[in-house]
Amino acid sequence: MVFDYGKYEVKRFLLSNIAWFIDEYKVDGFRFDAVTSILFHHHGVGVSFTGNYQEYFGMQTDLDGIVYLMLANTLIHRIRPHAISIAEEVSGFPALCREIQDGGIGFDYRLGMFLPDMWIKLLKETPDENWSMNLIATSMVNRRWKEKVVAYCESHD
Repeated sequence: MVFDYGKYEVKRFLLSNIAWFIDEYKVDGFRFDAVTSILFHHHGVGVSFTGNYQEYFGMQTDLDGIVYLMLANTLIHRIRPHAISIAEEVSGFPALCREIQDGGIGFDYRLGMFLPDMWIKLLKETPDENWSMNLIATSMVNRRWKEKVVAYCESHD
């Protein structure tokens, strides 16, 4: 199922759920799953992103989805200023974790999804003495400028 973020009722439903969780359960953070699917009409399916800006800004970009994410982040931070929002996003979308007034989408953190895959591969396929410290260090600091990342070392995958 994919939401039609261009419909007022859809945005109202999703945003009201965020407000309800904050109010009812005192939630102080949200992890948005599959953000790439929200950002693009093609949902990131069958696309290999290289980092070229033309991949992110064009007719394939779902502006209604971006507006929803901006509204969601605004709502979260207005209701609970110290709450955090984390985006699980695999395309490397620029400005994902920049403030809205700076042209960003407003997430506080990007989920560092490469790290658990790197650890799993190292543990399964590479003897300890052959681990590349350069690969590990580079993987841990590789991110867009001024972007905060939540890194974790295990995954349900």
